[in-house]
Amino acid sequence: MLRYVIEKLSNYPGLFLFCRGLLEADFREIRRTIREYLPDSENQRVLDIACGPGAFSGLFAADVYVGVDINQRYIEYAQRRYKGTFHVMDARHIEFSDDSFDGVLVYGLLHHLNDDDAREVLKGVARVLKPSGRALIIEDIPSESRLNVVGHLLHRIENGHFIRSAEEYRTLLDAHLMKQSEQFFRSGFCDYYMAVLSCNDDVVDV
Repeated sequence: MLRYVIEKLSNYPGLFLFCRGLLEADFREIRRTIREYLPDSENQRVLDIACGPGAFSGLFAADVYVGVDINQRYIEYAQRRYKGTFHVMDARHIEFSDDSFDGVLVYGLLHHLNDDDAREVLKGVARVLKPSGRALIIEDIPSESRLNVVGHLLHRIENGHFIRSAEEYRTLLDAHLMKQSEQFFRSGFCDYYMAVLSCNDDVVDV
């Protein structure tokens, strides 16, 4: 029943964003992390892959932010509500030129994808990221605290069927990008693995 409710909520971007914000303390920790690690200069373009309803577009100047999502309702909502450029696009087939972004954000996408599809996304990130650019990957991980009952429940009922351990994410990422740093944090009831990455000239094409 709860899974059905969550699926229905995703059809209403504003309501979905509100409910998700309640569970994640208004995304304060996510926003802090993005501000710390991604460029915010007027001359540095940022690509937000799987941007959803565009919640993080306001962290960047409108003329440098580009958000893409496969859900047309999310993109239409973002276009009405936020500044920036938004496109309906499959994250596995990023339609931008090589070396065209100074920063790339991937938040909460990979745990919805199997390994093959996740690799396609990461290959696209490596391709569009400039040699001097930086990618920020933020993904759900299983909570180690038994007391985080809400967090465990969310993982059981949401549509992310590929929630991985930090080690499994490392294996995926290291094949396509070069890790600069990583950390773990909690956003509301949700536990995350975060990695800051740059282009890797020796990527493995798998």
